[in-house]
Amino acid sequence: MDVFELDRSSSTPLYQQLREQIKQRIFSGSLPAGTRLPPERTLANTLGVNRTTVVNAYRDLAAEGLVEGRVGHGTVVMPPPTPPPDGPVRPMHWASMSESEDPVVSDINAVVRRSGSISFAHGEMSPDLFPATALGQLFSRAFSTGKAPLGYGPVAGYLPLREAIAGRVGVTPGEVLVLSGSQLALYLISRVLLQPGETVVVEVPSYINTLGIFESAGVRVVPVPVDRDGMQVDGLAEIFLRYRPKLLFTVPNFHNPLGVTMSLARRRQLLTLAARHQVGIVEDDPYGELQFAGDPVPSLKSLDPGGYVIYVSSFSKSVTPGLRLAWLAAPPAVVERIAAARGTLDFRAALLNQWVMDAFLREGLMDGHLQQLRPVLHRRRDALVAALRQHMPAGVTWHVPNGGYHLWCTLPRPLRARRLLSEAAREGVAFIPGDYYGPGDEARRGIRLNFTYPREPEIAEGVKRLAAAVRRILKEEGTAVDSRPELSGPVV
Repeated sequence: MDVFELDRSSSTPLYQQLREQIKQRIFSGSLPAGTRLPPERTLANTLGVNRTTVVNAYRDLAAEGLVEGRVGHGTVVMPPPTPPPDGPVRPMHWASMSESEDPVVSDINAVVRRSGSISFAHGEMSPDLFPATALGQLFSRAFSTGKAPLGYGPVAGYLPLREAIAGRVGVTPGEVLVLSGSQLALYLISRVLLQPGETVVVEVPSYINTLGIFESAGVRVVPVPVDRDGMQVDGLAEIFLRYRPKLLFTVPNFHNPLGVTMSLARRRQLLTLAARHQVGIVEDDPYGELQFAGDPVPSLKSLDPGGYVIYVSSFSKSVTPGLRLAWLAAPPAVVERIAAARGTLDFRAALLNQWVMDAFLREGLMDGHLQQLRPVLHRRRDALVAALRQHMPAGVTWHVPNGGYHLWCTLPRPLRARRLLSEAAREGVAFIPGDYYGPGDEARRGIRLNFTYPREPEIAEGVKRLAAAVRRILKEEGTAVDSRPELSGPVV
């Protein structure tokens, strides 16, 4: 393949020049269908440009249907579109260009929208738990001074906020990057640190959007099971030797969806293996500050002397998702690379929101909010456990988390969560079925229940309705149940 020529003196952005040159070669036939384009980093090094230039060019070409990212094959040229025949202009069918809503999500949303329904399916707290008054006062103060920060801020984030976060996490401000959401952090990590065809190790079950991010990056996902002590690390050495992964992804605190926490012994073992095999760790910790029982376990980041851990967290779960603020903490070189790449996506997080969040942290409002919030979440968890004990038939087991948002139940064989979801809808109750987060028999029999969104009276009533649906299915199927717990640990 001939080298592309980019004119750095031109007013046309470099990525657009590269895109047009590739497009021209595709239509001329010099890049026939099936041709594998150079990897992004390789082509960027050849041209002497930032990898983002190549990423943007390939992205635009993919949007036009001229190339396609394929797992294990990189970016491949597609057949050029055939010009439409002469005649009347056909209407554009926009609906066919978008994916339809996931049937499970559609079913859940239909139940949640119904009057009188009770939702254990949400991924957020009840709005009455947001610190709306305190945040409102800070926004008002920002505007009352006449100097509200309404412009663009630094790409890496508002420096005072980075300093405040660094103090809480135990790193330097140069190791902190403020972002508009944890999902963006994971997306950027997957694009900056991984190449198509490379491998990442991921807990399964795992948050569905995380799996989707890695799959969309064209990387191979190797699953590792989770039990009551978190990710099972005993088999990781063999996995590292066999697959040579670049990264490992884990949610060590109050895992979504299982609610389990990785033990200190496993955290130390994981860090030892990562250093031995040179594998980076992405520690996703959205729930870490929401521990309301038990002894806290140090973060992987705080235990990491070698700089192997990229720590990702968010204010969406502990404060409110409306601020759209998250951050990552990583070695400065990683922060700089990700900050450079994020300019092609959301440019930077909202400066006004960052200013408010900085004041919320520095004035002690965050600590006061958490002191009030944790006992409420504790009571709601206890209300859920009490209702399960009172209403669920024998054979249903569950893990009791010490924090976070979710409690995981396992239904007895032969029940399936998808079947229960349909039956529970008749009762006006919604939850997330376990196989939404991964494959396997336990996932098919698992259900995730959020105890932070419904209020305490709703929790008891919701479990009562859910238990009625379980009993109805057992009666209809007329079969004995197998009550052996699959998730070892504190089940009742």
